[in-house]
Amino acid sequence: MSIKRAYIDLHIAVVLLAGTAILGDLISQSASVLVWWRTAIAGLGMILFFMLTGKLNFRWVRTKLKVYGLGGLIAIHWICFFGSVKLANASTALICFSTISFFTAFIEPLITGRKRKNHEVLFGLLVIPGIALIAGKAEGELLYGIILGLIAALLTAVFASLEKKWITEIDPYHLTFMQMIGAFGTISIWLIFENQLFGLASFWPNTQDLIYLLILGLICTCIAWVLAARAIRSITAFDSNMVINLEPVYGIIMALLLLGDGKELSTSFYAGASIILASVILHSLWQSRYARIRNPKLR
Repeated sequence: MSIKRAYIDLHIAVVLLAGTAILGDLISQSASVLVWWRTAIAGLGMILFFMLTGKLNFRWVRTKLKVYGLGGLIAIHWICFFGSVKLANASTALICFSTISFFTAFIEPLITGRKRKNHEVLFGLLVIPGIALIAGKAEGELLYGIILGLIAALLTAVFASLEKKWITEIDPYHLTFMQMIGAFGTISIWLIFENQLFGLASFWPNTQDLIYLLILGLICTCIAWVLAARAIRSITAFDSNMVINLEPVYGIIMALLLLGDGKELSTSFYAGASIILASVILHSLWQSRYARIRNPKLR
């Protein structure tokens, strides 16, 4: 794949992924039921892809069992993320999602074994004042939404670090397919227990929800994940991170324009969000400068 095509694919993927928070707000079902339908639709979409192309590698499906476990972790992350959207709003969930850099600075070295970088820790710590401003006066559902959003970011840092170790072992199509199978199995078990303990208010989607779920499962999951996984293989790590870090920016802009979240947000939210987004952008710029100094060929 050419570098130009990789950049285009990654930008498309990031825009599609940013739209998941918007769809999560528009879909009326609970976070856990929403995730069940998302994984089911995405899994069926990947099965259809393999049926049409005949590219399914049964050896990978039978032996790369750790990828299924990664999918289970992704399912729990999605429950937390969409729970944050439901309890707070899409903009708040996306801002909490931006704290991934903070968690990654500490978690990735533990998982991948690479040396911890001081500048990553510094930029990660910069998000703390932003979260303090956003959560300082929050209470009730908004506070719970912020907590779930932060847990979702923590889980993202964990599975993204694990995926870095394994992404070269399997192609993007099988990686996405097996993750969705693992996520579907996990959320199915989750729903069984949830139904037994609390009951499910609504499981079957109405027509509008079904349309949104199909977009979420096929376009914002199957296509977006395959495009991202394929692109990351072809461009440098710091360039991919700079693009991926734009996801909450795109998402917040869409939330403000499409959902009218701005009416619900306080001055302290905007101040905190500005600090977090500034730390994310500064971190990306620092990574770019650091990488180019270390490797003159990137200039």
